Amino acid sequence: MQTPATSAARPIRLVQITDCHLGSDIEYRLAGVRCHYSLGEVLARIAAEGEAVDQLMVTGDIAAQGVAPAYQLFSQKMRALGLPYGWVPGNHDDFALMEHHSQLPAFAPLIAVGPWRLLCLSTAVAGAVGGYIDRHQLAALEATLEGLGDHPAAIFMHHPPTAIGCRWLDRQQVANGDELAAILRRYPLVRAIFTGHVHQASRGEFAGVPLYTTPSTCFQFAAGSDDFALALEPPAYRWIELYPDGRHATGIIAISDTEEQVDTATAGY
Repeated sequence: MQTPATSAARPIRLVQITDCHLGSDIEYRLAGVRCHYSLGEVLARIAAEGEAVDQLMVTGDIAAQGVAPAYQLFSQKMRALGLPYGWVPGNHDDFALMEHHSQLPAFAPLIAVGPWRLLCLSTAVAGAVGGYIDRHQLAALEATLEGLGDHPAAIFMHHPPTAIGCRWLDRQQVANGDELAAILRRYPLVRAIFTGHVHQASRGEFAGVPLYTTPSTCFQFAAGSDDFALALEPPAYRWIELYPDGRHATGIIAISDTEEQVDTATAGY
């Protein structure tokens, strides 16, 4: 279990980034965007927050194709930023490579930040686009929640466990979300869920828990679309404030002055 230092004088400040889609070199482009550069823009804005950030959470698809050079580039960026971070794999990642052959920190299912507990779930399935949480993780999650005491918790994972109103992306949600929902209904200390994958901001509810999706650090999908479609929204990240009494606040910060241009004619990737 990771335990970053925090100050009791203010709420815990987290930052969530997601879907960086880095390639093997810094000039790699996806949908017209140089993903390494757009990530740099996001991290520069986060760095401007200075010591206010206690923990950064990365919710998958660090790499576009799950290759070692992408994780090396990402780890270099994160070392320069100097913030502790946890991560979960996405469907474009190689989980085994991330765990054993990259320069990333060890995968941590549980991270303690002040009185809060951050729970990390892997929803990625090798060779598949959609999400699933295996029975071993579900059992471990239930055991962890059983032992939380009075600590409020937040869950971080790649795929949303329910529909967000984008028909083509909703087919890729966590396939066994009902099993996760059954666990969450038994443990009300889970106060929020944060996911990636859908390249857009949304707020909903799942099993009575507020559910947030977060925009990508490179390009965004068009909200409400039936089929694959890109939007012109810029790179972004999510800030999260966690309070000792279990309340939270959150919002999106977009890089409106980005130098990257999305090619909305892209038909897929």
